[in-house]
Amino acid sequence: MRKGILPTFLLLALSIAGFAQLGGSHTYSFLELPQSARVAGLGGYQSTVKDGDILLLNQNPALLDSAMHQHMAFTFTNFYGGVNYGNFSYAHGFKKVGMIGFQINYSDYGSFDQTDNTGEVIGQFSAGETALNVAWSRKLNHYFHIGVNAKAIYSQLASYNSFGLAADLGVLFHDPKTNWSVGLVMRNAGGQLKPYTSGNREKLPLNLSLAVSHRLKYVPLRLTMTIRDLQQPDLTYKDPTNSGPDVDPLTGETIEYKTNVGDAIMRHFVFSAEVYITKNIYANVAYNYGRRQELKVSTKPGTIGLSWGVGFRVHRFHISYARATYHQAGGTNHISIRTHLGKHVKPVQKPKKKKEKKDRSSEESNG
Repeated sequence: MRKGILPTFLLLALSIAGFAQLGGSHTYSFLELPQSARVAGLGGYQSTVKDGDILLLNQNPALLDSAMHQHMAFTFTNFYGGVNYGNFSYAHGFKKVGMIGFQINYSDYGSFDQTDNTGEVIGQFSAGETALNVAWSRKLNHYFHIGVNAKAIYSQLASYNSFGLAADLGVLFHDPKTNWSVGLVMRNAGGQLKPYTSGNREKLPLNLSLAVSHRLKYVPLRLTMTIRDLQQPDLTYKDPTNSGPDVDPLTGETIEYKTNVGDAIMRHFVFSAEVYITKNIYANVAYNYGRRQELKVSTKPGTIGLSWGVGFRVHRFHISYARATYHQAGGTNHISIRTHLGKHVKPVQKPKKKKEKKDRSSEESNG
């Protein structure tokens, strides 16, 4: 039965690859936001690192293992326009079931003035979205792990509300001897059970990604390459409301766009590096080519698409900070804190050799 799991996953992923996800054509976009400062610093993607970081479950549920037992984490992000979003995570191991991860992802869009047709303020309304996640994983053998993350999604935008279900499916290959890891993940596969308006069901932000990472043997550095949105070959944005060709408003001539194959391929790639300065301190940096091409201002691209982060450990707390640039107006700040709620067990110290010799001499004399 185990042998058929990976082929079944690949078949399922490829069968839904035809559902292209053009920008602005899906709902619940908050599911695409990085729910970890570490992930934000790594360009928004990291599905191959197996080091007990519970916040990586949003990236790949196959990363869930016994090292996360009784681990808890929080993330807070100060986004643009007064938008705040965050995450709460907890994992626990059960004897008969195995490891279960629980997560709550939320996005708070704040309050807005409600006006009538004349522009007069008649009240206020709010908007927000929440996803409740339950993750489970299983170790197939020494190298392969699989995982699933079920999501219940609720969204309220003023008087409109929607409810949906989705799932993440992940496979991880990890070789502890060579430090090579490969992760294949299909995220947000599902649909709306209750749309905002009757009869208007929208697609979810489906994402099929493949990542490869390697931690160097003699250098404390991990390099990762992620290929995102494999289900959609062309990530170039096209206005879905414009079915015809674009026309120059001044000359009336049809605007012809030449397809750049190299650019179309590179939009799928995210490159990141993480250096381990000490056992308890790390730093990372990433370059998201697709994000840069989508959001940059041609006259002043700046550092759009670049991100960086740092993390350190203080006693039982791991604190991470990252900054990612989406727009020329500024970047976003991400803060994550995770800890272990279990009892701290002190390592057993071996007796000193001198003491052992002394004990032996005393035993001989007594004998």
